Amino acid sequence: MTQYSFDARTHFETIAMVRDCPQAPTSRLKRILGLSSVGFLLLLLTGCGSTTVFQSSFNATALGASTGTVVIPQGSVVTVSTPPNATGYWAKIQRAAPPGSPISTLQCNLSQVQQTGSYSFLAVLYIPSPIRLTNRDATAPSISNPLEPTNPDATVEFDTSAQSGPPSQSFLHLDFTPNNTVRINDDDNQVFGTFPRDKSFTLAVTMEITSTSATAHLNLIGSGASGTKDVNINNVPLSFPQQFGEVQFYMGFPWNGWFYVTDILVTRKK
Repeated sequence: MTQYSFDARTHFETIAMVRDCPQAPTSRLKRILGLSSVGFLLLLLTGCGSTTVFQSSFNATALGASTGTVVIPQGSVVTVSTPPNATGYWAKIQRAAPPGSPISTLQCNLSQVQQTGSYSFLAVLYIPSPIRLTNRDATAPSISNPLEPTNPDATVEFDTSAQSGPPSQSFLHLDFTPNNTVRINDDDNQVFGTFPRDKSFTLAVTMEITSTSATAHLNLIGSGASGTKDVNINNVPLSFPQQFGEVQFYMGFPWNGWFYVTDILVTRKK
C-alpha cells in the first residue's frame, strides 16, 4: 500500500467542499486522490452528501466557529499565530503544573444532535517535544518547579451534548501519550499508531452510530503519523454515543505544557 504525505490544513476548504457536495468536479477529486492515504480516501467517500455540524478554523483575533459553537469552560485556551514549522492560526491549549490548576478545555458544540448517523471528524494537531521551562520563558505556563521537564499528554474526547442526559458525558477519548502513541479510553491494552512532535498531523475519526451499535474507525495521517484502529464503543450505554454533541480538546492532570489544534471539522450523514 502506498502512503502519501497529506497536510489537511492546506486542503481544508477543498475537503469540506467535496464532503458536502457529491457533484464536486472530477479534477478536484483527482487532486485529493493523489494526496490522500487509502484510509483518508475512505473517510472522504463516506462523507459525500453529508451535513457539516461543526467547522472552525481559528483566525488572528478570537476563537470562533463558522458552524457550531466554541466554549472555553475552564483553564487557559488562546488563539495564537503559527507554532514552529507550521502556518496559519491555531488554538493553544495549555496547563500549568501546580496541583489544583484547572484542566484546560476547548469545547466544540455541534450545531445539531441526532440519535444516529455516520459521523466524520477531522482535526489538525501539533504537539511539541519535551522541553525544560524556565520562569523567564514568557510563553510558558507558570509552574512550581522551573526546571521540571514537560511532555504533555493531549486528549481529544467525544461527548454527549451539554443538553443531553447525562450532559457532556464522554463515550470515547483518545490520549496522545508521552511515548508518541495513542491510548483509547485509558486502556493500556488499547494503544495504536505513532505521531510526530513539532509537526502538524491529522486525526481522522469516523463513527457509525445506529439504533443497535456504535463503532469508530481511527486514523492518524501526515508526515511521521501513521496507524489505524477500529473500536467498538461498548464501554458506556449506547444512549451516550446516540447523543453525540461535543468534541473536547484538553490537557488533564498531571500534565503541564501545551499543544495546538486547528481546522476542526465534523460532518454527519444519515
